[in-house]
Amino acid sequence: MFSSRWTLVLLAAAACGDNAAGPDARIDSPPVDVPPDADPLATLAGTGLCLDRGCTQMNPAVRAYEPRFPLWDDSATKRRWIYLPPGTKIDTSDMDHWVFPVGTKVWKEFSRGPRVETRLIMKQLADDSAPNAWFYATYQWNATQDDTTLVTAGVQNANGTQHDIPSRSDCRACHESLQPTRVLGFDAIQLDYAALPGLLDLQHLIAMDVLTAPPTNPAPHFPIPGSAVDVAALGYFHGNCGHCHNPTSAVHDVAPMDLRLRTSMPAMASGTPAYATTVGIDAAIPYTEGSTTYTKLIVPQHPESSAVIGRMNSMISFRFMPAVAVEDVDPAGQTALVGWINSL
Repeated sequence: MFSSRWTLVLLAAAACGDNAAGPDARIDSPPVDVPPDADPLATLAGTGLCLDRGCTQMNPAVRAYEPRFPLWDDSATKRRWIYLPPGTKIDTSDMDHWVFPVGTKVWKEFSRGPRVETRLIMKQLADDSAPNAWFYATYQWNATQDDTTLVTAGVQNANGTQHDIPSRSDCRACHESLQPTRVLGFDAIQLDYAALPGLLDLQHLIAMDVLTAPPTNPAPHFPIPGSAVDVAALGYFHGNCGHCHNPTSAVHDVAPMDLRLRTSMPAMASGTPAYATTVGIDAAIPYTEGSTTYTKLIVPQHPESSAVIGRMNSMISFRFMPAVAVEDVDPAGQTALVGWINSL
């Protein structure tokens, strides 16, 4: 899966300078000024995230955020930022599928000690389904941490680390499996919590008046049903699996799991799509690995026999899940899912 656990402190890390504007400042002011390069998108600085090539000064128009249920990315340290053009709003008439205005930019930075890469997705056309409606780019940091290079074909073990920079096609494979939106991790479920100081959350977006149809009920606006064990597992599915395993994705035609939460929550965890499409359900592709044959996606109280857990531990690359940009098992994620299966 494309992207990861993002632990952000708004522009406070030494690598990226300071930003005096708090999360309640309007997200559309001041505008992002793109340097007059011949090809402004050839470097990260040209995208408008930073005021210099080394990203020691952040553009004050961007805002940092962290999803409640972050994507696992092999223990890399991550930070995220978003920019909305002045005067625009996110169309939230469908609260489960936000539609972003043209000119929206979202960045994600990966560090393995030093920074290794920063990714950008940018909306170029109003019709999300149009070819090239969204632009995807990855920028690799140099050894001296003062400039970046645009990467299109991907890089294995970038800068001598375990981190792999995805190709542009890899970016599309994940981001375009959730329609109509292409932005992952910035949605009603992911932001419906009290974020750390300096980070955007749903309450900040409501206060900024940048949602066309903001929720009007008290926070939390979309509480996830069930116990803490249920919430941890359902949240993990939503943040790590739901962007591929959902009805708008081609993956759903092969493996009809629906692992994405909805804002219209059922009263009980057993009513969620993730529960209904995995617990006691036959695996679309049964398989044997080691001494275990996996025929059910989730076998209550038996994680060792559940294909969902088996795929997380698989030693076979085409079977291992998540399928893209991950090499190691997420220990926290597996603990959450094993605990949930044992509780069923």
